[in-house]
Amino acid sequence: MVSIKELNKDKLDDFIQYLTIHLSENGHKGITLFQPLSKQQSILSNEWKAKFEDGMNKKNEEMGWRKIWVAINEENKIVGHIDIRSLNQLNTEHRVLLGMGVDRNFRNLKIGQKLLEFIIDYCRNNQKISWIDLQVLTDNIPAIRLYKKMKFEQLSTIKDMFRIDNISYDYTSMTLNVKN
Repeated sequence: MVSIKELNKDKLDDFIQYLTIHLSENGHKGITLFQPLSKQQSILSNEWKAKFEDGMNKKNEEMGWRKIWVAINEENKIVGHIDIRSLNQLNTEHRVLLGMGVDRNFRNLKIGQKLLEFIIDYCRNNQKISWIDLQVLTDNIPAIRLYKKMKFEQLSTIKDMFRIDNISYDYTSMTLNVKN
């Protein structure tokens, strides 16, 4: 059983610790790449930490804003997260960019689905948001399957977008209209 709570600044250190572990697992021990980074690049840099913190400090009307929610288990441990943020382009206030992840020890428990249901509901109830956009590595079949189950539409695939450790990776863009 998990609960979904908005991340407050007082829990940011716990989130950073969770995210550091989560990111370090990118592409390790049979885990599909979920970030377009090599194993050596899969560290939570100070720049990434600053992006999360800076985005949380901005109001929803400001360019660069970000809202983060975490899935908390019964032991009060962060086991997943989901965030939305502005696209950082003029005249795109009606769209948000989605990011999410689930601790590898808690996958296949429908936590990702619960996080997506939560964020879709949140966006539906927000007058300003009409679309949720995302990008996913095309090889991340479990993620794409989940997004399709949640009615995200596949828009495009960029062939050979990334070359990581001499392997080519395609990048898929998806979207969901939350006002339909």
